Amino acid sequence: YPTNMLYAAALAAAGRMYGEPGLTDEAERIRETIRRQSFDGEFFVDNAVRKDGRLEVTRNRTEVCQYFAFFFDVATPQTHKELWERLVHQFGPGRQKTKAFPEVHPANAFIGNYLRLELLSRYGYPAQTKKEIVDYYLYMADRTGTLWENTGAYASCNHGFASHVAHSFYRDILGIRRIDPQEKTVRLEIADVGLDWCEGTRPTPDGPVTVRWWKEDGRIVHRATVPAGYVLHAAVMPGPSSAVR
Repeated sequence: YPTNMLYAAALAAAGRMYGEPGLTDEAERIRETIRRQSFDGEFFVDNAVRKDGRLEVTRNRTEVCQYFAFFFDVATPQTHKELWERLVHQFGPGRQKTKAFPEVHPANAFIGNYLRLELLSRYGYPAQTKKEIVDYYLYMADRTGTLWENTGAYASCNHGFASHVAHSFYRDILGIRRIDPQEKTVRLEIADVGLDWCEGTRPTPDGPVTVRWWKEDGRIVHRATVPAGYVLHAAVMPGPSSAVR
């Protein structure tokens, strides 16, 4: 079912890009079929097999399949609230110790754990995103100075895709949520992620975007510079009071 989820997302994207509502309608029909066949009341099941001409859903359930469902809009925290809460609070790097839901096969670094970080970011968990990046990847950096393709050091221990973690740093920890060079806008969303300060710079075709934030008297204070002609939209997410300088 994860490949079907991806296919539905591709159809929906094509429908948006080319103004073809038939493609977006087909994408939603596929998603509805997946919901009906794959969700067993607790988790999304990975696959079905055809026996004697009939499709039979298996009991194969993996952590990564759940992330595919939420990432590709088969499920949302609203439509599958109980599953979402379970994933947020009982899955992730800590499950190795708690042994929660041992019947659900754990995700690997690529691509399950990256999808998890993307979902935490999408739905507003920046502090948890920061913590889980540390839990997922610090032991790799400590051991080899690199980030790996897998959770174990048995292949590709300097993996290019792992650089996506740096994107998470800038977006979720520093707070540069989006840079749009065409519209010449920068969207800044700063959250209290448990640090005393953070600073960074991202390039654009028109010059750098530089952000620094720090805590002062219990408030998050921030300063940002953007290229000439750009408009900055800045916000500090719900939490301690804030100020701009």
